[in-house]
Amino acid sequence: MKKKLLLAAIIFSSVSGAFATVHIIKVSNYQFTPATTNAVIGDTIVWIWKNGNHTTTSTTIPTGANPWDMLINTTHRRYGIRVTVAGTYNYKCTPHASFGMLGSINVSAPLAAGLYDFNVIASANNAFISWKTKQDNDISYYSLQRSFDNNNFSEIARIQPNSVSQSYSYTDKIENIQNKYVYYMLEMVDKNKNKELSDIKMFTQEGASTKLITSLSPNPINSPGHLMMQFNADAEGSMVVKLYDSKGQVIKQTEMTAVKGLNNGHFHLGTLTPGTYYLECKLGAITEKHTVIFR
Repeated sequence: MKKKLLLAAIIFSSVSGAFATVHIIKVSNYQFTPATTNAVIGDTIVWIWKNGNHTTTSTTIPTGANPWDMLINTTHRRYGIRVTVAGTYNYKCTPHASFGMLGSINVSAPLAAGLYDFNVIASANNAFISWKTKQDNDISYYSLQRSFDNNNFSEIARIQPNSVSQSYSYTDKIENIQNKYVYYMLEMVDKNKNKELSDIKMFTQEGASTKLITSLSPNPINSPGHLMMQFNADAEGSMVVKLYDSKGQVIKQTEMTAVKGLNNGHFHLGTLTPGTYYLECKLGAITEKHTVIFR
């Protein structure tokens, strides 16, 4: 009898685990990619080292969840946790948190609706979003949300369930938006106000500007200086960044790992003589030059 119960437990564990998802977070030049991850109870989160000396360290987590604090570097290249409690898990890289190296994991319990086939595709220069559910008898509404940085999301449409079909779609008219990369997620809310979040999908506007650098902050810079950079990348690679003085001499250089989409980087500039400097950024076939001022 005990053997039968043990066998049944093993089979149940294997079946339930088969539907769990593994979410990969890449750790590189002062960024977790993606910075925001949506998961459901039972999923696994894995941090994978790309470069640098970092940690993944929990800060605020749901009651009942286990905290963590692990190195992510050349000798500790990956670390994983299984999320078993619903709520928001915030974490940081301990030595680089002040440079914005932060992340969050939103964990929800799966709803009975059974969301699947959440997709975003191009349609006449706009984003066509579609999804399906197995049933939506207990759904109160669907909240479609959009972000330009894969971190801060806002609702763009609230859609009521229909009684005819469990297939839904929405066209987001973004042809006049300049951002090359746009991120979407779906929040399902049932009649008891329970929520489930979809995976986050990235949409690329093929006709958008090919601008490489989207943000340099701060500028002007106080010495000693730390320059935070946001940049676009069409594929994984490395961006070479060189700092020139007014005489055209390279005085500092760094390389930043890039993943497809919007990236965050940090250039430690140290102490420099006040004045005007020039930043050259090269990624693939794109090279841009920007002026930075030290005070």
